[in-house]
Order: sequence, then C-alpha cells, then structure tokens
Amino acid sequence: MRWLLFLMLARTTQAFAPALRSIPIHLVASKSSVTLRSAFRTRALSMAAPGQDLSELFDVYKPPSSIPGFRGEPERAGISRQRKLVHTQGDWHRAIHIWLYDGQGNLIIQQRSEGKDTFPGKWDVSIAGHVSSGDSVIETAMKESKEELGLDIKKEELEYLGTIATSMAGSSPITGDFLCNEYKDIFLLKYEGHLDDLKFAPEEVQAVSRVDWRSLRQQLEEQIGPDGQSIDGRYIPRPRHYMDLLFGALEERIGK
Repeated sequence: MRWLLFLMLARTTQAFAPALRSIPIHLVASKSSVTLRSAFRTRALSMAAPGQDLSELFDVYKPPSSIPGFRGEPERAGISRQRKLVHTQGDWHRAIHIWLYDGQGNLIIQQRSEGKDTFPGKWDVSIAGHVSSGDSVIETAMKESKEELGLDIKKEELEYLGTIATSMAGSSPITGDFLCNEYKDIFLLKYEGHLDDLKFAPEEVQAVSRVDWRSLRQQLEEQIGPDGQSIDGRYIPRPRHYMDLLFGALEERIGK
C-alpha cells in the first residue's frame, strides 16, 4: 500500500512540475503539505507577541566551500537544531527571500518587527522566512507570503533567481550575539497592487513601503565598506554577490 501511495505522489509531482517554469523540482518536494487559511489584521506592535518560536527546528546544512561563489543546491548535514541554537552556534540553515516589484521599477520593502530574534526593526526584503525542518522551499515561500503580507500566491507566480550563501553577524535583545549563516533561495514576484492591500502581521512586520530599485541599490551600496565588510544602517546589510544577483535580474526585466 505504501509503494502505491508513493507512486501516486510521484506522478502528481511530475505532472505539476512543468507549470513551475524556472523553479527546480527539488525546491518543491517536502514531507508534508501546508494549508494556508489564517488571516491577519494590521495592528499596533506588541512585544508580548514574538515574531518567532525559538524552539522551531531547522535542518542543518554543510558549509559552502566558498560563500560568494556558491550557487546551486546545498548539502544537508543530516541533523536538525532549534532556531535559537542555529543562530547562536552559526549553523548553516535555509531561508527564502521574495522581492515584490512592479513595472515601474518599485520594490516593496518591510520593516521587521521589534520582536524578531535577528535584526529587529531593520528594513529588509519584501518577504523572508526560514525553511522549517521537513518543509520545502516553495511551501515556505507560500506560507511566509500569507503570514507576513497576507498574500495568497501561486507557485507559478514565483520567479526563481538562484540559491546563494551569506554570513552575517549581529546582536539582538532576544538572541544576544548571533551568526546567521544562511543558504538563501531568492525569488521575484510581480505585484501591481496597493500597499493598503497588504495585511501584515505585527509580530512579523511593523511597516511596509515602496522604494525605487535603483535607490535601494544605492542605499545598500552605502552599507558595504571598502573591504567588503557590512556597515550598520537602516537596512539589513547585503553582500555584493547578493546584490549582483538581485539587481542584475531587475535590470534585465525593467531596464536601467
């Protein structure tokens, strides 16, 4: 009976794969399905409602041979650890980034909740989230889109840019000193709606805004030091290879 169920699942996955265009099939498969039915209201931030569960389990991955040069699928280490331990110990884990853009070249950015365990209060990518143990990248992208901005998205709407490696150190009231070593799966999502249509959860996001992509690139450039080091500022710093991937893709789609 088990082999029959497995065969049916495999055929269903294969049938759906062509509709995902540029999304690799390994980003879709997972151990479970995700039901997205929760709704959120925009309301005042409360520090009593933290933006994450520190006991949440993340799958741990092996470090890349080169952080700026990494592209592709990371190799699992075969273990899972709690969120707090992953960040304090610097374990490599996985996250999704989705950048919402429109035809005029504007990006939507979010200001992270003050209750976040890393980089609280900083402005950042439109949608971001860690991939929990057992979840797929695409499931996480859909779940975080709903949780953070109230968007019900389809897999076909996501444009996969690539998977890169980044390493950023910081400190927060909840975690203390942390080292965030992540494999980031980066996507673009065309969005022509209004900011008022976004219903964000205050434990995740405290504000959203629109910014021209060229202006954002310049502001992020100012947070990179002469030796490539991160400089603290309004935004979560992004390394050069992250910016090259993102803004290169936007330039191809929107133009200079």
